Amino acid sequence: MGNSIKEIISKIKNSDKKVKILFILGIIGVFLIVLSEISPPPSQSESKQDGSYDKYVESLEKETKEIIRSIDGAGDCLVMITLKASSESVYAKNTDENHNSGSFSKSDEYVFYKQSNGETPVLVKEYFPQVSGVAVVCSGGDNYAVKESIINCLTSLFGIPSSKISVSKLKG
Repeated sequence: MGNSIKEIISKIKNSDKKVKILFILGIIGVFLIVLSEISPPPSQSESKQDGSYDKYVESLEKETKEIIRSIDGAGDCLVMITLKASSESVYAKNTDENHNSGSFSKSDEYVFYKQSNGETPVLVKEYFPQVSGVAVVCSGGDNYAVKESIINCLTSLFGIPSSKISVSKLKG
């Protein structure tokens, strides 16, 4: 076996550039295949952990804070957002309905697909949680015009009534 490997290496050394490049690409391909088997791709449940509830709220608050800061007169601000519920996932179902001589029966069965770690239901839609209230504390919170601008901005952004928005002055 040692002689056959030496023979292959000597043939590759004596061959033209194209064969050497193809050989190197083949070695890289084999290496990538072995590497992919060692570290499997993240499953769907791992990707859901990345988009957790807390990170979603934090992201909303950060973006809202940046928008409010850009309103003339608002100044420095703090934002807190509350959500109605956590996210909702809708999965694919097979529905079977039977109408026999005046009786009716219906059965639902979830659709699954196979993964390396078992079966996973097929996700059709995912609804993010809706905003139920916003509290803003900012430097310009005592100015009526600034307060009104912030409330109008937030009602437009989140589709919530102005009664669910509080704007106050930041103590300083």
